[in-house]
Amino acid sequence: MTSKVDKTVSEVLHDVQFNKTCHQRYLKKLRKCYEQTDLSEFWKSFESCFKIPLSIPQRHSCVERTLEFIAKFAASLYPITDDEEIEEPLCPFLSKLFDFILTNHCAKNPGVRFRICHFLNILLNAMGDQASIDDDICDKITVSMMNRLLDKSPKVRAQAIFALHRLQDPADDQCPIIKMYIFHATKDPKADVRRAALMSMGKNQSTLQVALRRTRDVNELVRKVAYEFISKVTVRSLTITQRDQLLNDGLKDRSEIVRKTVQNVLLPAWLRHFNGNFISLVRAFDAEIGTDVAVLALEFLFKSAVLNNLIEQLPIDKETKLIPIDQLTSENVLYWKCLVKHLQSEGFTEELERIIPELSNFCIYISDFLVTMSAHQSEKWVYHMQKFILLQLFEIITTYDLSDEVGRKKLNELICNTLMSNHCSEQIIEHTVTHLQKVIPDVNSRLDTLANIISEIRLPLKETQVHTQISEEQQHEINMHRAKMKVKLLELKEEEYQAIEEKQYLKADSLKNQINSLTEEITKLSKQPDIVMIEEIKEKNDPETMINCLSIICTMMQSVTALTPTLRSLMQIAFDSLDHSDDRVHILAIKAISICCILDKELAERHIMTLFLQFSLEQENVEIWIIALKGIFDLLLLYGLEHFDIVEHTQENVTNKTEKSRTKLYNDTDSEVSLTSINRTQTERCNFIKILAGLLDNANQGLRTVAAEGLCKLLLNQRISNSTLLSRLIILCYNPANDQDFYLRQCLSGFFDNFIVRVPDAQVLLEEAYLPTLEIICNAPEISPLQEIDPYEVSRFILNLTRFGIRKSDVEHYNTHNSMVFTILAEVLNPHSNIDKETLIKSLADLHLELDDNASKANILEAINKITEMISESDKRIVKYIENFKNKLECNAIDMSVDQDSEVDE
Repeated sequence: MTSKVDKTVSEVLHDVQFNKTCHQRYLKKLRKCYEQTDLSEFWKSFESCFKIPLSIPQRHSCVERTLEFIAKFAASLYPITDDEEIEEPLCPFLSKLFDFILTNHCAKNPGVRFRICHFLNILLNAMGDQASIDDDICDKITVSMMNRLLDKSPKVRAQAIFALHRLQDPADDQCPIIKMYIFHATKDPKADVRRAALMSMGKNQSTLQVALRRTRDVNELVRKVAYEFISKVTVRSLTITQRDQLLNDGLKDRSEIVRKTVQNVLLPAWLRHFNGNFISLVRAFDAEIGTDVAVLALEFLFKSAVLNNLIEQLPIDKETKLIPIDQLTSENVLYWKCLVKHLQSEGFTEELERIIPELSNFCIYISDFLVTMSAHQSEKWVYHMQKFILLQLFEIITTYDLSDEVGRKKLNELICNTLMSNHCSEQIIEHTVTHLQKVIPDVNSRLDTLANIISEIRLPLKETQVHTQISEEQQHEINMHRAKMKVKLLELKEEEYQAIEEKQYLKADSLKNQINSLTEEITKLSKQPDIVMIEEIKEKNDPETMINCLSIICTMMQSVTALTPTLRSLMQIAFDSLDHSDDRVHILAIKAISICCILDKELAERHIMTLFLQFSLEQENVEIWIIALKGIFDLLLLYGLEHFDIVEHTQENVTNKTEKSRTKLYNDTDSEVSLTSINRTQTERCNFIKILAGLLDNANQGLRTVAAEGLCKLLLNQRISNSTLLSRLIILCYNPANDQDFYLRQCLSGFFDNFIVRVPDAQVLLEEAYLPTLEIICNAPEISPLQEIDPYEVSRFILNLTRFGIRKSDVEHYNTHNSMVFTILAEVLNPHSNIDKETLIKSLADLHLELDDNASKANILEAINKITEMISESDKRIVKYIENFKNKLECNAIDMSVDQDSEVDE
């Protein structure tokens, strides 16, 4: 018979599951029942009802509301006192509830374990911000939930993490809960558990470092929570490098969810930390180091900001519409530039006119700033800052309309003066020369102007002092002549006096002119001509001068489509600079020569060897090799190998596509090609592609990546067709030594995705590369990192790429796997094969066969039977793979026979 308590508890817990609005009323009803009933009787009724929602693991609002109500009821019995020193014991019901939870947390049913952890989290949260519990109960909860953190169910682990979050102590470096959070946030294989750990752990330096690492988690939701965690930490807790890296990764994240979190949560939180001051925020990124990140951040923040507030924060003079030169800083000029571009892109013309003056005035402003740079001998960091400011000012000038002829002339003059000054960085040169295209649209006029500037920089007029020596005899003659002239001067003055006395004024005026002329001659003779000023033209060859000249040449050539006579004359500067002692000059010279070759086909044929010969020079600067390598690949990609008469070398290791022969893969045992001992005649005879492919194994990551990227482009654009090279790229992709080279792995991944689609012979080349690739991996030396590669993974990768057949003509459909199955079976039966048999046999399951003749099936079945006999005694473990493939083949045969019968019936 149901008691009154059972009925009351059952009715209350039944009704509260439908609506939260009635919870307060039912709390009073249930509490009244609790106070009027014996604890054991009440607990018995409550426990029987409480077990029902705990046994339902599915997410359901009714269950959630019921558990929330129970937690509220239990928390309402918890004694709360204002005096922290007075410790009230837990009420008996709450003690029983904790005992029940801690006794049943290890139930066999994972759903029950999940619900118990979930309810414990709800209960601890319902106890209020000022709640405290006995150390004994706290320890018991910690131990039980720590056990659940090791649960095999990820959902239980996640709920255990949530249940523990109120028991952690972020101020304690040895807090066991914090340590477990850090472990699960970094090591747990399930993204939901890592996310739960990030959501729950408190803020300290250790957990902050974990969150920073999780911003690169493979799961987008984990990355999102990591950014939310960091947004609750003050900006000053992060270094400038960390701030820049966070925004650079977050604002460019491939996931829109993560990008939105950074834009709408992290950035506004950082701006609030600086009281909404945008310039202070830019300063937090270091405008000169984190320029790109600061610009990106401002672009997003401007979209939601009040326009007048943005303009008010700009420290400009309202009359001149300029920031006073003595107040220019890296931060406010970068903010100025970003605001100008934002207003221009959004079409706010009136607001834009409030913050920038007319073009002529702005050109005068920049000229004054250049004068300031020249006037003072500043410290190195100040001079670096001034160059940064100058670059930003020139970027602002690109927003102007150049229809004003006066302003355009001023701008032309400003650019020329800037290029001829000593204050140009490579970025400033690139920016100003590029913008000159709009100032002087005519190509020939622009090139002549730039050529004159280069001439002025390299061949400036210089006044020199020449000291002359006069002999004693010559000096004596000069003195005698000067004495005679002085006597003559006295006579003329006497005559002048008499003429005035006699009132002969015309004669006196004539004598006056003679006296003045004679006085000048005497003065000249008195001054010895020991110093003579001579204007001398001397060619400058210092590194800074050459860097400026070559930077101008490289930039100006990128705006033309053919070599003009002016450019051809400037080419000699680049060739002369190849022998320069400064590596920076050498690199720019190679870049200039590469661009010249791109613009002229005959020049490319004549000078590609200049780029190859950079590898034979006795120098250790890899940057020179990288820039030369980029130039080589650009030329081969643009003109093709045929233009350089090296096609026959490319094909020397490539077999006929119609033949099913094997290709020997180039490896370390082949004849070694030394990149530091190649002369011109040797280079002409050797295999160019073999040299370039050899760089795939170079120790330098940058050189290796450029080589891989260039070879991928040649294969993708069908400039070369080489299965051996393809095999090396596959191995490079799987080589564990390249795990941290993210750009290389991304490049190779994109290459294979496009290669199989864009290149007609892709499947045939992959078929040819299949066995050589596996052979290299299976025979790798013990000390080689290739030993760590699973050959089956590589095999499956190639077979998946070639899964779908190709159409050789308009009628015939060619299935690559129909051919590869015989290749694999033949290799398994080959007693001299060095490839792992298990890998080959397991790979049979990945074949997608489309056999349409019984003869082929019979041959395959015959080969399978031979393989079964061969391995049955040695390794029975592989038999199941053969049986699965055989069953798959027989099913395919049945399907084909059914299709044939249906065709006959029709």
